[in-house]
Amino acid sequence: MAQACLAERSIAFAPNPHLQQLQSRRLQSLIHFAFKEIPYYRNKMQLLGLRPHDFQTTADLSSLPLTPKLDLTLQPELFSPAGSEKIDGLTLLSSGTSGLRRTFRHDLTSILTSLAAGRRQRLALQHFTGKESGYREAVINRPGHAGEQIRAFIESHTFTPASLELQRLYASPSLPFSELLTRLNHFQPTVVRGIGSHLGAFYRWVHDSGTSLHKPLAITYGADAMLPSDRHLIETSMDIPVLSTYQSVEALRIGFECEHRTGFHISTDQVAFRVVDPNGQDVAPGQRGELILTNLVNRATVVLNYQLGDYVTLGDGPCPCGRSLPLIRSVDGRLDDLISRPDGTKMPALVLLAPLQSIPGIRQVQIKQRNYDLFHLKILPFSAQSFDPAAVNSVFCEQIGPSVKIEIEIVSRLQAEISGKMKSFSSKIATS
Repeated sequence: MAQACLAERSIAFAPNPHLQQLQSRRLQSLIHFAFKEIPYYRNKMQLLGLRPHDFQTTADLSSLPLTPKLDLTLQPELFSPAGSEKIDGLTLLSSGTSGLRRTFRHDLTSILTSLAAGRRQRLALQHFTGKESGYREAVINRPGHAGEQIRAFIESHTFTPASLELQRLYASPSLPFSELLTRLNHFQPTVVRGIGSHLGAFYRWVHDSGTSLHKPLAITYGADAMLPSDRHLIETSMDIPVLSTYQSVEALRIGFECEHRTGFHISTDQVAFRVVDPNGQDVAPGQRGELILTNLVNRATVVLNYQLGDYVTLGDGPCPCGRSLPLIRSVDGRLDDLISRPDGTKMPALVLLAPLQSIPGIRQVQIKQRNYDLFHLKILPFSAQSFDPAAVNSVFCEQIGPSVKIEIEIVSRLQAEISGKMKSFSSKIATS
């Protein structure tokens, strides 16, 4: 494992043939394991007349049908080898933002490989912090979140010298913004890490209220999206660089943003991915589609051709940083975060949320789509009636159509989910 951590300094810059060989080797090993030990995939392959030798590269995964998330949710035992609960590892529970909570087990190799991959982002952060370790990090997340469980597991299986460990402050996103600000100013973190939507709202409140702030050298977020308008404000008006990570319960660390922040570098030595259109066909570079994921390193719960549920835009060129890991330009939301227009077309909720959030006087907003032309908005303003409702109507008319109807409810607080994430959009329209 020490050698793996050392290799992380160069692996993201490794020549493409080397990465492809490593990926193919891990895929072939995984396929042989899945055929022998995993009932779900053995049955799929046998029905199609496929055998492990039919899978030499990740391109061959297209011969397997996609794995719906619901299959794993309803029958998790079909995705694990017999006796997997006795193998040294960790069982995580998904945050359930899509309404479906899943248990997912990672073996020791999966977790330690993820630990090594975590160095990829720390090396990118080093561009802003000036050092890779030993700095102060504030973590703003709910108690018991997946990252905390993984860290506790790693600390029980490894040893990190005190000189390399980060000094951490843990704080809950349920704290009032004023109390959170007090804690951050007292701790004076080098890096602030947390949930995208929460950090965006917090730093926008700090900026708009004009309060004094200890400015970190970088902010990094995951779990859910930060509104583009919030990120732009933090980076330009507050002069704090913002980086994001791409991760999930099913694959832990999928990708990370480097210092250039042109997209997520995907760790293709640990995962294989495709981006497909509604017909399951691969999209062209620069196009948006559904992410299909294969975890190459975990044997406790196996996922091949898995519909993670994310809507992403595929990168269309190399990053100026020189890393050879391929890019996903942006994560555009979950497939259940698509707004349905009256004409039957769909669009990511962020397309609507971003201009709404930029309306003067609006601190946060949640949208519930009740019908194709009926939306209910919960709006948290900076003060009572401090925003222009006509501006809200204008955004909806421009993006949805002139026949749209809007119900506005002014609230004093928006309710976060049990995961700590702030669900900004939900819909009562059945997705297909």
